[in-house]
This record gives sequence, structure tokens and C-alpha cells, in this order.
Amino acid sequence: MKLAAVFPKIGFFLFLTLVFLTPLFFLPFTPDFYEFPKHFLIITVSLISLLLLGLTFVTERQVRLTFSPFSLPVLTLITSFILSTFFKAPNRLDTFLDPGQTGTYLALGLLFFCAVNFIRTKKEVDLLAHAFTSSVALLSLITIIWSSGLAPKIPLISSIQYLASNVWSPAGLPLSALSVFIAALVFLAVQLLKEKNFHPKSVLLAVSFALILVATGILSYRLFASPDNASRPAFLSYRASWAIALEALKISPLLGVGPGSYPAAFTQYRPIAFNLTPQWDLRFTTAGNYYLHLLTTLGAVGLAAYLFLVLRVYTTLAKTKTIASPALAAILAVFISQLFLPAYLISTAVLFFLLILAVAALKTGGSSVVHESNIDIVATNSSTAILPILTLVIITSLAIPSAYFAARAYAAEVKFQKALRFAAANDGKNTYDILISAIATNPYRDTYRIAYSQTNLLIANSLAANPTPAGLTDADRNTITQLVQQAIREAKNAAALNPTKVANLENLAGIYRNLLNFAQGADAWTLASYRQAIVLDPVNPNLRIALGGVYFAQKNWDEAIRWFQTATDLKPDLANAHYNLSAALREKGELLRAVSSLEATINLLDKSSADYTKAAQELADLNATPATPAASQLTRPEPLPTPIVKPPLELDQSLSPEAPTTPPSNP
Repeated sequence: MKLAAVFPKIGFFLFLTLVFLTPLFFLPFTPDFYEFPKHFLIITVSLISLLLLGLTFVTERQVRLTFSPFSLPVLTLITSFILSTFFKAPNRLDTFLDPGQTGTYLALGLLFFCAVNFIRTKKEVDLLAHAFTSSVALLSLITIIWSSGLAPKIPLISSIQYLASNVWSPAGLPLSALSVFIAALVFLAVQLLKEKNFHPKSVLLAVSFALILVATGILSYRLFASPDNASRPAFLSYRASWAIALEALKISPLLGVGPGSYPAAFTQYRPIAFNLTPQWDLRFTTAGNYYLHLLTTLGAVGLAAYLFLVLRVYTTLAKTKTIASPALAAILAVFISQLFLPAYLISTAVLFFLLILAVAALKTGGSSVVHESNIDIVATNSSTAILPILTLVIITSLAIPSAYFAARAYAAEVKFQKALRFAAANDGKNTYDILISAIATNPYRDTYRIAYSQTNLLIANSLAANPTPAGLTDADRNTITQLVQQAIREAKNAAALNPTKVANLENLAGIYRNLLNFAQGADAWTLASYRQAIVLDPVNPNLRIALGGVYFAQKNWDEAIRWFQTATDLKPDLANAHYNLSAALREKGELLRAVSSLEATINLLDKSSADYTKAAQELADLNATPATPAASQLTRPEPLPTPIVKPPLELDQSLSPEAPTTPPSNP
């Protein structure tokens, strides 16, 4: 084999392996066992493929690219992701590291342009089709075996916690697997319709189709028809998704709020009517369908690019008819399913795999809609052709640093998973040390900072709660002060890394609130942090209850009443909001209003619950009527049971929420 043909062959078999592995690939070394490993597998293969493409250009002494009807739509979509990332995303690095965001699409886009150049024969196209159907058929077989309950009974499997569930799947979420099954069913159905003669290949296709059909039926029943409501997925309603998209477009109509920023858009823009739904306390990370998700995160530019791709697939299917019809029909099935489902990483990967398969089928089938062209700046038949060498240099200068940073990011996730395991085992020292190492490896991840801040606080609480018989020594106070200051500093760093993420500000407020018995000024800092969180989540009644609880602890009854009243206005059917309002009114002496709020609480509770018994007892107390005490889960706005440090610690004012923070800047 000539050297010029070696690199395309390696690139083809690498892509073939990726197509087979992606639906099945998982690794239990990071907090996310499924999508995150798939994401980094795709990135790794795309970078290697890019280098192989550069080497192919050099050995062939020409830069020769395959152009198809999908090249411009794919390039436009990737460009919209990159523009939105750099101009709108609050933490750009997260969009490259999080599965299904800019990093995933960029890697799949690179694979699209690389792989279509590697695939050169009809046999290779058939091998890709077999790899895809075999992988999905194996995934469906795993789904059937685990759903039957047989696999979890095997001792070796039952000893591994995450494998012992009858809903386990290497695809991750059941909806991820279902989205792949839908595409594969259409792909195989069209292939079977094209088969005119009975032969072993048609039997294998039929068996694969039957397996996938059974697995699809099992998953569909479990997700949508099973009486077990706990297994049903929660979707954001189209009405709420549309309302959020419209509000986001008012702020940024062209580029949206940025990839990976849908949770921030949800908390800030969801309508107040959402509080009256059963899902009111959930925070959604995606819209009810993928098109509204794109409109929110990438704006009009991103949605237009995606619809451009949809249109090109449809028109190509109409023109080419049978050459690539199985892949094109399956792609359209993915587009249609995205009207009802979010796009998961595995379904996005399958979409690009099918696009590559369709282009390869058109290319090897002699279709005029796909053609290859040389890109020349000098005569490429010269042994000293400049463009291929220049292209390889550019590719290498981009691929090697990207691989380095990707490896560091993956290593940081592995360390973070180890820290979580030590935390679950109550091993504070190892948790603390490994979190430091994870942050050093990747200082731009806010989740590491949050975990580290809470670890510092837990250790400080433990030291303060177990003083020597003579009380806290000066050394103890110094250690506690350092831990507390580190907890606050890391919580502030997390908020600075992603200031639109309300969970980061909630964590900061929670840190301050836990210091009410520890440090001077913690009460004012707590109030300021909750107010900042409310700006990011303006219709959340629970934040108002938390803020009112701090005022209640300060015996500032008027402010406590005001915030509890706001919580009841935002969600009139929230029993805990009425209960807290009643407690504040009672403390202020407004007994008639307290009775009214407690009656509202009782009307919202199940009569058979302990909460109802407790509220009824307190109402009887207000009316001077004896009642029998009962256990309850209703929470009263009282100070947290944290250790008391006297005299309180004096903390640096730079740790206040208003003080500027200078965390690592975005890369």
C-alpha cells in the first residue's frame, strides 16, 4: 500500500471504531459516567482525524476536500456556536467541556469534514452502516436484558452499584437510548424495503430491526405509559419554553444567551405561571424541544443555521431518491423527534454519523451533488507544494494545545470524582486534598469551587462543634478562621466564574448563612447574597422564604413578613410560604392575620399528613385551644443549628459579596 493511502485508511478505521463505540461507551471514572466520556471520546478521535487529514494532504501533495450539500449548513451551525460562545457564554471553557455544547459540535464538525475525505469506496460505506446497526442492536439487546431483571441478578453485576438497576443502559438516560433507537429503526426500515432478494444480509437486518423495535417498545412503555410515575421524564412545557425563548430574544436576538446557558435563561425568564405547575421546583437545563432550545441559546442565527441543515437534508433526499435514502431518512427522523425531545449528546453524534454516511454513500455512488475539489495556491503537483505543508503546520498548532487542555480537563474530572467518593466515605482530609488538586488542574470549573467551599465549611463546623474542655484555643480559632475565609473565597470564585448561575449565588448565601453564629457581619452578607440570587431567579418563592428566614432570625418582623408575603404572592398554593408568614405575623403580634395565614396553610395540606396535624395544633394554640403535638416537616424560619463561636470571628471585609472578586479569567 502506498504511503498516501495509509493515512486515509487509518482515519477510516478510527471513525468506524467511533461509530460502533459511541452508543455503548461509558467509563465510571468521572461524575458523569455516560455523556462526558462519550464527549471526550469524540473530541479525541476528531483531533487525531484532523492530524491524519493533514498528513494525507502532505503525502498526496494536495489539499483535496469533499464538498456536499451539507458542508455549508454544518459550517454555518458550527460558526454560530463559536460566535455565541465567545460573545454570550458567561464561562466559555464550560461550553467546550460540557457534553452537547460547543465542544461537542466543533468536534463533530471536524469529524464531518475529515471522515468524508477518508471514506473512498462502497465497501467502506457498507462497513460503516454495519457498524452503526450492530452497535444499536447490541444496545437494544442490553436494554432488553436489563429491563427483564435478569442481568441485575448475576452476582458479578449486582456487586457493582450502578449496574444493579434494571433501568441501566450504557447510553445513559433512557431518552438518550430512545432517540437513537428511533433513528436506527427508520434507517433499517428503509434498508429492508430496498432489499429485493432474501440473503444473509437481509436476515441480519431483520434481526437487528426486531431487537431495536422490542427495545423501543419497552422504553416507550416505561417512559410514557407505565403506572410508575417516577420513571417518567419531566419535560418543560412548550408554552414555558416559548415564553423563555421570547424573553431571551429581547435581550440577545441574534446569538441568544450562549451555549450551555439555558439553565440561567430558565431561572431568569420563566413565566410566573410556571409556579402553578407540578414541576415548579425543578430547574430545567433544556427547552421542551431542541428547536426552542437553539432559539434560546444560539438565537436566530443558530436556529436558522439548523433549519438550513434540515432543508438541505430534505431536498437532497428528494433529489437522490435511493442512493443514500436510509441515512437521509434516518436524519429526518432525528429532526422530527427533536420537535418532541431535547437533543442529547448521543443523538447529536448519531445525527452527524448519519450525515457522514449519507455524504459517503452519495460520493461513492457517483451522485453529482457531491464532488471533490483541490485547493491550490501553487502548483500542487510539485514535490515542494506549499499548501499541504502549511495546512499540516496549522492543524498541528491547533490540535496539540487542544489535546493538552482536553487531557487536563478530563484529569480534573477524574480527580473530582475521587473527591466525591472520599466525601461519601466521610474522609474529609482526602476530600480536601484532592479537591485542591482538581482545582489546580482545571481552575475554571465552578463546580469544583463549590465543592471545595462546602468542604472547608464542614471542616470548620466540625472543629467549632468539638472544642477542647477549656474551649477553643487560639490555634483552633486561627484554623477555623482560615477555613471559613477559604470557604467564602471559593464560593465567591464560583459565582465570579459563572455569574448567571443562580446555584452559585445560592451556595454563597448558604455559606454566609451557616456563619451567622460564627462571624461578625455574616447576617448582612447573607442578605446581600440572597438579594443577588433573587435578581437571577425573580419568580422563585423559596429564595424569598430563605431571605425572610434571615430577617426572622434577626427579629426584623416587618422585613420577614414582606418577603414571606411575596413568596405567597408568587406561589399562592405553597403551604410553607403561608406557614412562615403566619409565624412572622404571630411574632409581631398580628394574631388575626397569623390565624388567616395558618388557615391557608391547613387548606393546602393533606389531612392525613403530619404537617396538617402540626399546623392544626398551632392554629388551636393561636385560638387558645389545646391540641396534641405531632411530628412535622414544615420548616420554621429559625437560625440554623450551627456551632456558636464566642467571641465571633472577625473576617476580612474583602470576603463580603459586594467586594470585587478576581478569579481565574476565562481562557
